[in-house]
Amino acid sequence: MSHLWMEPHYDATSLLAAWVVAVYALYLQSLVVRRARAHDRDTGFAWVLGGAVGVGTGIWAEGLLGLIALQLPVQLGYVQAIVLASWLPAMVMSAGTIWMHCYRQLGVSMRVTGGVLVTAALCLLTFINASAMVLQPKVEWDGNYIASAVVLMLATCVIGSIFIRWALRGRLSHWRTLAVAVVVATLFRAGQMLILMGMNVPEAVVCLSADQVSPDSMRFLLTVPVLLLLGLVHLGTVLDDRAFHKQEALKASLAQAKAALEEAAQQDAATGLLNRQGFEKALRLQLESEGSGDQALSVFRLNLDGFKSHVETYGPDMGDTIISFLAGRLRALVRERDVLARSDTDEYLLLCHGLSDEHQLAQLAQRLGDAVHEPCLIKDQDILLSCSIGIAHFPASANVDQLLHHSRDAMLTARKAGGGVYCVYERGMDHTGLDQVEMQRDLRHAIERNELTLHFQPKLRASDNALAGVEALLRWTHPVRGSVSPVQFIPVAERFGLIGELGLWVLNEACRHIRMWHEAGLNVPVAINLSAHQLRQPDLELRVRDALKRHRVPARMLIMEITESAAMDDIDASLRVFDMLDDIGVRLSIDDFGTGYSSLSYLRRLPARQLKIDRSFVKDLASSLDAQAIVEAVVRLSHALGLKVVAEGVETQEQAQILARLQCDELQGYLFAKPMPESALLAWLVQRGTSVPSANEAVHVHAGLEEEDRRCWSELEAAGS
Repeated sequence: MSHLWMEPHYDATSLLAAWVVAVYALYLQSLVVRRARAHDRDTGFAWVLGGAVGVGTGIWAEGLLGLIALQLPVQLGYVQAIVLASWLPAMVMSAGTIWMHCYRQLGVSMRVTGGVLVTAALCLLTFINASAMVLQPKVEWDGNYIASAVVLMLATCVIGSIFIRWALRGRLSHWRTLAVAVVVATLFRAGQMLILMGMNVPEAVVCLSADQVSPDSMRFLLTVPVLLLLGLVHLGTVLDDRAFHKQEALKASLAQAKAALEEAAQQDAATGLLNRQGFEKALRLQLESEGSGDQALSVFRLNLDGFKSHVETYGPDMGDTIISFLAGRLRALVRERDVLARSDTDEYLLLCHGLSDEHQLAQLAQRLGDAVHEPCLIKDQDILLSCSIGIAHFPASANVDQLLHHSRDAMLTARKAGGGVYCVYERGMDHTGLDQVEMQRDLRHAIERNELTLHFQPKLRASDNALAGVEALLRWTHPVRGSVSPVQFIPVAERFGLIGELGLWVLNEACRHIRMWHEAGLNVPVAINLSAHQLRQPDLELRVRDALKRHRVPARMLIMEITESAAMDDIDASLRVFDMLDDIGVRLSIDDFGTGYSSLSYLRRLPARQLKIDRSFVKDLASSLDAQAIVEAVVRLSHALGLKVVAEGVETQEQAQILARLQCDELQGYLFAKPMPESALLAWLVQRGTSVPSANEAVHVHAGLEEEDRRCWSELEAAGS
């Protein structure tokens, strides 16, 4: 049966309201997507659900407002259940759309699939909304309009998705987001209008649902409450955005503060350089970086020789100034990519790249040493320092710990060599080794097995070559190893804590020989070496007094030689020990003078009786006027301070003549005699024409010395009590 169709009319106000709601809903959709993207997974999911409720309600209201805009010459009404039921697919569609746009990278197939589903959902939503208006006879749909609407809405979904993603790029631009919302909402409205235009309504139609929800009520409920809901969602996005930015600013501030604290914790306050912690971090990062195994990395450890004595002399403020001054000087030497740090009070660390061979390492070490050794004029004081440099090289030292440990071992080796030099780490410096373990075990039993002896090297007066005394030198003859050099066993004794026991043995053995020779009529002073370890022993005074008293030796017959570097390492402690030994009556000698870094003010205060010029100055006397000038200056300085001067390492007659001309007091060296056992010493004395008394003659000689002995012993007993 054919019908006459009504000519539909549309309410402009309702259409405008539908368009405004659609624009606002799509605008909020972009804001909600940004909030979901900004948060973690759980909070983002909450924003997807909450946004779906708001945006879905807007899309639901927009579709119904478009339907209400349809004007018919009959009273219309809408089935409440169908109206409410259409809200659910609108919300599901909105949730899917928001979720899809939360993914920054989405494949083309997924975009097309999403566009098709959204188009189908919008078409279905429009048909569901139309079915809420129950008409009799039923409406008929024009397929041409429907097809055009579907094509338009599908194109809108695909193109609109591209536009929305463009709006979501970069920082939020409200105008760009709003413009995209206007374009997409207008296209959607056009598609929905095409669907409604395809609805043919018979002229004699009757609305069976006229007694249910009226269009006026629907219009109010779909505008004011929905806009309020959208406004609340909008307010939520604004507040969340502000809170998020405050949180991000707080995180950035905390991260900045943490970075500042970490940077401060890794910097040395006095110099502005990295400290040890910062250096280790930089070294670790360098080793872990890609390709670091192909690079030549080297760690230089610079320890300032004699720095403590300068601090004791001028105070800690001067020490900080020196450290900062040298830091600036070293910083000027290193390249931009190298890392300079202050590791300890008197120590620097340097990480260098690209030094592939030992020659390059030596060149840089020499430049660093020269820079430190160059005089520093600080607070009107002319400061002169040197440094001991230890070098470890990657990949021979394979990690951070090895590089730091090996550079320290090499530096300590340089210090033991007298300071002012560099040393490249060699395998074995950081390991005791089985041989050294066995050596220290044998050394512990060397005393009880009578394997230790003293050899004596004479010291002659430069004026007449008469015997002035002897220096006692420790020797070890092992039943299997044979004669073991002190160069080998002394470091082992120091490493394993045996040096104190050996020093005590030397002290007692020297006193025993003094007494024995004294009783034989030979009044020969004996010099022994006092190690840095013995110098710091709290019971040193008791040990010396006990040895002198037990062997009934006048204290003036014992000379204790202390190296300049050991004496100046802790000047206050050294002064206390020197004063104590001087009170006992023991004569003191500064050994290896010229290789350390003593201050003249402290040298004047030390109660020493002798200075021993190091052999390094003596060997160049015949060929160097500078060496002669240095020795002459030392002799004059010593005589001005009331000190006698002993030159060791004299090997040629020309050296002896020069030293005598420079008024050196005593000479010692291979020119006169090598260190020898006691029997060889007595034979050497006989050969030189020195009278060695027999036992009967010794009785008469001893009687002449008895009075002096009694006086010395009484002084020792009185001091000891």
